[in-house]
Amino acid sequence: MSKNDGEIVLLFGFEEQQLKAVQMVLYLQQITGRCVAKQAYGMPLKLLAAKEEPLCLAPSDMRELDGQMIVFAGLSGEKLERTLALLRANPACGKIPYKAVLTQTNQEWNAYALLDELKREHAAMHGRTGD
Repeated sequence: MSKNDGEIVLLFGFEEQQLKAVQMVLYLQQITGRCVAKQAYGMPLKLLAAKEEPLCLAPSDMRELDGQMIVFAGLSGEKLERTLALLRANPACGKIPYKAVLTQTNQEWNAYALLDELKREHAAMHGRTGD
């Protein structure tokens, strides 16, 4: 099986067992999954999703993310929906609280900025003013 060019999923903050289950779903969908190291969380998402894995130089921020996050880049709507359904259907994948698609708007953001925005969106959807 060959992986499709341009399709990548960035994985942030996953524990080993959950990570293996998520990676298996991605493998079955022929999607490249990339675990993002904590020292790269401050880099722009578009660099993390680039075809070549970015070099991580002089990290300025090494905070952990409080929760797992998954970012989809380059997937068609149909393939994204199919992948999300497989992730939800596999109990070993667990609940992944923060999911996003790489867009023109967020491609320059880093993992911290994206997670903050996702938390604001979740709070708004659930009637809270913030965490």
